Amino acid sequence: MLNEEFFNDVHKKAKGLKYNSMNYVCFDDCKNADVVCNDDDLVLLKDMGETPAMIYFAADDFGRVIEHLRDMPGELRLHFVPKEYVWQLAELGFVEWGEYVDFWNRDLVNAASQIDNADSPEYLGIGECEEASMVSQKCKLQSRGFEGETPEWFADWLKENKVIIVRKNTMIAGFCCVSIYGEGTTLWIRKIAIDPVCQGLGLGKILMEQAIKYGVKNGAARGFLSADILNKNAIGLYNKYGFNTEGADSELQMIRAVSF
Repeated sequence: MLNEEFFNDVHKKAKGLKYNSMNYVCFDDCKNADVVCNDDDLVLLKDMGETPAMIYFAADDFGRVIEHLRDMPGELRLHFVPKEYVWQLAELGFVEWGEYVDFWNRDLVNAASQIDNADSPEYLGIGECEEASMVSQKCKLQSRGFEGETPEWFADWLKENKVIIVRKNTMIAGFCCVSIYGEGTTLWIRKIAIDPVCQGLGLGKILMEQAIKYGVKNGAARGFLSADILNKNAIGLYNKYGFNTEGADSELQMIRAVSF
């Protein structure tokens, strides 16, 4: 396993290599990972705490990553896959799990000014993480890459962030995870999910509007979120509220979900 000093060293080195899946990774994300390789032009970490196991990599030659994967049994996942190597990973049993694009709204105040919904948001309480997780799990694989979250995930998110919820009668029917980052300038809309039995009732619209107003109330001037390119319904909602791709590059994720 890693210690923080070692992680900081390899993270700094990874930034100088051509292919790097560690740009947005912090120590807490991979503190339980094992070091597979650490030399001048290849960093390879394997975190068995994920299912499938997460592979973090940085390399000048992605072929070296593939060679290690060839000898690595079991279920695996990779983020930030270089598209020119998809076919070689497919030969090792990997399939596309999602292709994510960043969406930005650069004028959140203007977006908020056009929202008529005056309802105050309701926030998830720490004692409701189990219920939120049940909603999340019901939505599993409704879009590529959405695996659902555990009660522990929600509890950890609530340590520093918020989850806006909507109810049907008294039960949680949907949620939106929000955070303010970038020294308070940016709203991050992390996840939106609606219980399948409540979809089509406009609850996603309510959550989106309340998230935008939450961002502006807390000083954010812009908003950010990420979505799979095949999730057309969600993208339509995001576009309606001024979130656009701006021609950004996509992030390709691949998994090998069976032993190979």
